[in-house]
Amino acid sequence: MSARAFLKKYCQQKPLLLAVLVVLLSSCTQSGMTPHTGSIAPDPSILRVGVSPNAPPLVYYENGRLTGLEPEFARKLARYVGREVKFVTLDWKNQIPALLDNQIDIVMSGMSITDARQYQIAFSNPYLRSGQLLLVRLDEKPRFSTGIYSLMNSSHIVGTVKGTTGDFFITKNIHGVNMKHFKKPADAVKALINNKIDVFVYDAPMICHYAAVNENNNLVPILTLATEEYNAWGIRKEDTELLSQANAFLEDLKSQQELQRIIRSWIPFM
Repeated sequence: MSARAFLKKYCQQKPLLLAVLVVLLSSCTQSGMTPHTGSIAPDPSILRVGVSPNAPPLVYYENGRLTGLEPEFARKLARYVGREVKFVTLDWKNQIPALLDNQIDIVMSGMSITDARQYQIAFSNPYLRSGQLLLVRLDEKPRFSTGIYSLMNSSHIVGTVKGTTGDFFITKNIHGVNMKHFKKPADAVKALINNKIDVFVYDAPMICHYAAVNENNNLVPILTLATEEYNAWGIRKEDTELLSQANAFLEDLKSQQELQRIIRSWIPFM
């Protein structure tokens, strides 16, 4: 079964989610650009874009090249503002510190807007509506039929990626649960396959992606959104010019009906 067919089967079971659930995997690919792992000095002719390339279909490596929705947006934004794009790969936990330290100009890596993040940085207008989903083993799906509420006061071992929205949500709202933190989502998925955790909580596009590519490992998503979130691009508060340009860029894409076309080419609505 193809990834698209797999997701369609499960989404049909939850039709009310179709308006908000981002489902993945376009057959198209985009050329990537060689990312930098070191620092790049500030330069008005360069747009330094921070990415954590472990979040398909938003930003990831394919055949050794950086690809995904965010790199496509980054290239188009750079052309819009008349700058050369340069990607800087960072661990997720280092994205905001690098931005504040002027090591990058913008975070374009599937970051969702939260109050805590807004205290530190500015966000562009949102471009994507999403939320948190659960990934579980197929034979244990009935145990998680109520979605996030299945975790309350349970003995389940819940995997999250440290410092992400899902991690914050579980820590703050779900009591009496055992948590295991991972650096990368792929590590959490491997732990789920190997029975080291019982459930993985992460952003909807990536959960659907990992369910699709791990169908043979009998992983399935629980298609009940635990949260409603909005993805946007992080920018330093004092960089009002770039913030204004990013918002103008998004408005231009919307006016040309390009925003949804680009999003759906990577994470099409079913």
